[in-house]
Amino acid sequence: MGASDSKLVFKQGIFRLSEPARIPADDRYWTGFWELPESTEDVFSLFSPTDIRRARDNSIGNIETLIQSLVSRLRDLKHHRAFPNPEVAPENHALNCIRVLTRVLPFLYEAENLESWRERIFWERRRRSAKRKVAKKSEVLFDEGRQQDPLELDTEEQFEDMQPLGEELVDTLVDLLFYTDFTLPANDRTRNKVTYSIWQSGVGCNTHMNSSNQLESNRCEVLRLLLTMSSEALYMSPNVLPVKGIKAVTYLTTCPDKQVVLSLLCSQLNTVRRYQL
Repeated sequence: MGASDSKLVFKQGIFRLSEPARIPADDRYWTGFWELPESTEDVFSLFSPTDIRRARDNSIGNIETLIQSLVSRLRDLKHHRAFPNPEVAPENHALNCIRVLTRVLPFLYEAENLESWRERIFWERRRRSAKRKVAKKSEVLFDEGRQQDPLELDTEEQFEDMQPLGEELVDTLVDLLFYTDFTLPANDRTRNKVTYSIWQSGVGCNTHMNSSNQLESNRCEVLRLLLTMSSEALYMSPNVLPVKGIKAVTYLTTCPDKQVVLSLLCSQLNTVRRYQL
């Protein structure tokens, strides 16, 4: 598919997003949001404010599924052992998930009537269905003459708690800021994909780390989405903000892992200190 063809298909998919019919979560349609765009410009030019507001106002259920699909795909890519492999776990898929979320979220924050919806979607704990094998109850309580049958198992549906979607997204983005071959240079000395290495020498680090324009561009994409999540404050009145706060900021700044806090803080601080106009 050529560049112009993919743009046309992506734009057609955007129009479908605002239709009243709820699109199933397992529909192949959702993959177009991370497979079709070829750049940041594609997402921001083709997914216009009018398109987003129309989908938000006419079919909030599809917006909900879109957000859940993007976060789920981003999480799966982060956990994929081959990421960022262009064949099986492409880097561009992760970047497009980040770009679409960055594009959509401000238009959800500006709608005051969606406050309870945002709370439910991003910050309420979720439950996931998990089928487990359990011993099947026997009807015969005691029979000496009966040969004992092998243990019969039955399938029982149970539920397990999951962290809120907003917390999962923040955790995924922070890990992606320190991800080998995505935001950090390749490192043959460790098998861990996520290594909380400080980007620049300075506070907390004396070792210079090699980088590239692509790695730094990827960091900016991730940081832009974290900043967008924090920007909900722009849509609150001054008297409401101190009372309610911004949950994304609260969750990020109360992280109990000292290594994560040190790496994130020092990486940004050293980057700013070393920046030359």
